Amino acid sequence: MVGAVGAPDGSRRAELEQRRVRAVIPTPLVPVPIPDRVAVLIGACMPERVLRAEIEAECAVREVHRFHGPLCDEDRADREQALSQLARANKVLGAYHPRLVIGPRRPR
Repeated sequence: MVGAVGAPDGSRRAELEQRRVRAVIPTPLVPVPIPDRVAVLIGACMPERVLRAEIEAECAVREVHRFHGPLCDEDRADREQALSQLARANKVLGAYHPRLVIGPRRPR
């Protein structure tokens, strides 16, 4: 029921509150490709050792994901080697900026 002109009643107020809450829920970010020229400009602002560490980390993550299922001793050693390379690269990346660290998990 409307008490004053334009004043919402209880059910209308609840509906408006629900809309407000729904508007606050964040949507997942969609990765957008960066043009090569922009990537070069970003890379030019970073030290070479950080760029090298970023490439090493990406390669190490790819190497870690090559191994699936039950692993033999040799595969397990190779996976551990890739994880240690990832840790070494992440040490450099984390020292430059903590949000650059790359985890060994696959992106979803």
